[in-house]
Amino acid sequence: MNALQPALLPLLLAALCVGPGCAKKPPPAAVVPQGPAEHELFVQARKDEVVQSLAVCESGSWGPHSNRISGGRGSYHGRFQYTPRTYITLQQRRDGTVLTPREAVEAAQDYEKAAALTSWVMFEQGETWHWPLCNRKLGLAAKVQEINAL
Repeated sequence: MNALQPALLPLLLAALCVGPGCAKKPPPAAVVPQGPAEHELFVQARKDEVVQSLAVCESGSWGPHSNRISGGRGSYHGRFQYTPRTYITLQQRRDGTVLTPREAVEAAQDYEKAAALTSWVMFEQGETWHWPLCNRKLGLAAKVQEINAL
């Protein structure tokens, strides 16, 4: 069932009303969104799917994990395989926060923090080139462009 259907019911009934008892049509019901709009939820869900698919491509899975994830002989960290220098640079660009290399490694290991930064990098900055192999494999640039056009 579509959530908008109950709001459309008075309009549909008014349109179908024929006869002497239906001379005065009721005013259309106002649709009051509760929480984020359906469109925003749809767009956010699409963004989350792309971020999750990138995490799977980079590290084999997505979401929080109990073990530290490292690749490239310890040079890359977390589900999104950030180097400390890249994480520091992107985080500073995002909100001005200056991290130490140790803090950057810890943040990269925290899925929620790293996913939020990754989403910002891809959808706000349009930078998918930080993940060259998965960018090509998943078609990230095209997906980001498509979602940003919604």
